[in-house]
Amino acid sequence: MAHRKAADNLKEVIRDFRRDQVIEVARRLFGERGTTDVSMDEIAAEAGVARSTVYVYFANRDELLRACLKGMHDQLLDEIAVTWEQDADPIPRLERLIEGMLERIDDDPAFFRLALVAQGAMTQGGEAVGSELAQIGLSIARLISDLYVEGVALGIFRDIDPDRATALIGQQIYGAMSVRAGEPLPEPAAAVAAATCAFILHGLGT
Repeated sequence: MAHRKAADNLKEVIRDFRRDQVIEVARRLFGERGTTDVSMDEIAAEAGVARSTVYVYFANRDELLRACLKGMHDQLLDEIAVTWEQDADPIPRLERLIEGMLERIDDDPAFFRLALVAQGAMTQGGEAVGSELAQIGLSIARLISDLYVEGVALGIFRDIDPDRATALIGQQIYGAMSVRAGEPLPEPAAAVAAATCAFILHGLGT
């Protein structure tokens, strides 16, 4: 029984590794080509797996596109979790959130640029990207809103409409991300996050 459980665990690890490998390769190819029109056959070949293996994980290219974006979001949440658990001050947590988002762009700026362009395109791939980005945006907005409400309670932020404050903060973060995606030699993510946070405090701080 123990040997069977160990074997099942190993198979699960291998499945997860292959799935992550396919996502990583797909994200790179989408970014390099500057288009979502990359065949599943090509992604499979580049990842070193059979075409049928790709379809075990993803029913179609749109599902794979969504997984590329979701993977970046999940990694962001994992990375900020420790800071958010250890620090009660909303400002360091906001800085870490911004830094983490900038770091995800640094992982693959070409794919991020493609996502920004594709989300407004009237294509099937564009709809998939736009839909997933909308879900991620809602998740990030909830985090920002919670930080803002905490900051108001602590006297850090001015008390205005939370939805408006969340939108204003989100606009600053989105602007920093868009600029970073186009910079060949971006500044350290921590420095940009601190500067962005300082600008937000200048506008919304007490």
